[in-house]
Amino acid sequence: MGILGLTHDDSGVALEKLPVAIKVAIGEAPEPGNQNSHPRRLDHFVFKRKTLRGQDVVWEPAPEITEAHSAKPTELGIVFLHDDPEEILRTEYAWWTAAGCKCRGELVQIANGDGARYEMRAIRKTRQHPEGEVWPGQYRYAAGPKKDQPYESCGDGCPDLGRGDCRPSGDLYFMLEKFPKLGAVCRLHTSSYRSVRNLSNGLMQIRRFHGNRLSGIKALLRATPEKIWYADQSGTRHSSVVHILSLEISVRDMARPAAFDSDLQYVVRETDDERASEISDEFYPEGKWAADEYVDSPERAHEQDEQSTRICELARRLGYREVKTRMLLGQWAINLAGLERRLRDELGQQLGKAPTSPNEKGNDRVQGGSTPREEPFSVEGFPV
Repeated sequence: MGILGLTHDDSGVALEKLPVAIKVAIGEAPEPGNQNSHPRRLDHFVFKRKTLRGQDVVWEPAPEITEAHSAKPTELGIVFLHDDPEEILRTEYAWWTAAGCKCRGELVQIANGDGARYEMRAIRKTRQHPEGEVWPGQYRYAAGPKKDQPYESCGDGCPDLGRGDCRPSGDLYFMLEKFPKLGAVCRLHTSSYRSVRNLSNGLMQIRRFHGNRLSGIKALLRATPEKIWYADQSGTRHSSVVHILSLEISVRDMARPAAFDSDLQYVVRETDDERASEISDEFYPEGKWAADEYVDSPERAHEQDEQSTRICELARRLGYREVKTRMLLGQWAINLAGLERRLRDELGQQLGKAPTSPNEKGNDRVQGGSTPREEPFSVEGFPV
């Protein structure tokens, strides 16, 4: 009859675990092998298919799918393939590197005597626990103004999130209305705060209007331009146009197509290893896109002031003149964390220490306030 967990779920409903065959995006990854290439944002959707290039499986343009849509589409008709919102839109905080997902945090429900409450809980891969451990556990700061204080947990206050190493991660799974091929599941990934929020809100509203059903429902995936403002390190305000994702549905599309009037549910099969290099290259280029997502806030301004102070001190110890320091702050305004790491590495080389690993930055923590954990390198008085 079937195999529990493989062909059927716990309630006996048949499952079809399908691989992602099509990627939809509103950006382009850096050119392979070109160190000067950077991710590019687009003002329209593009379509990619997996193909074999030499010994590597890569995503390349899919002209047959593009031909089925307009030249530069900003909205797509899509069809959901499952009733469970979490199988359609998977969201979490995630710190992606080329080697895989280093840390991920999700909303969990905690039961206690006063009723259920919710909190963010992270699982991080460390040297002591490469399979992952609950974060932050007993970790404490090794140096700096927070020395011996417990490290922040997942969410607001986590410096990895503040630096932009960790970001919201949203993956939307669907079928294209104009390219309706079962087995060709599509995925769109976004690390935009606003897009993740909009997609989640839209999906919940559509689900509520359809009596908690989503499988077979048609919706409109839209990329809408919005103008945002942010301040650079000097306090000068700049504007930028970003395309924010949303889900919409028209009244005429509120009926479920007859072809989906069944209990069959389609779920997606993907592993971290398959996606690591793709996401780390396309969405996490040393925090270069982080500035677009933040609005001016006292907390962020205070954090940037502290970071600038640390950078100025590092530059002073390296013997940089003030004019060079100001120039660096201007050039690296949207990636101060990258500048700080670069100066730490340079100072470490002068002191005969090993440079900070790009996959282990920000980890001068100790357990119980004594023995070093993960990456011990730090500059005296300044936590990494």
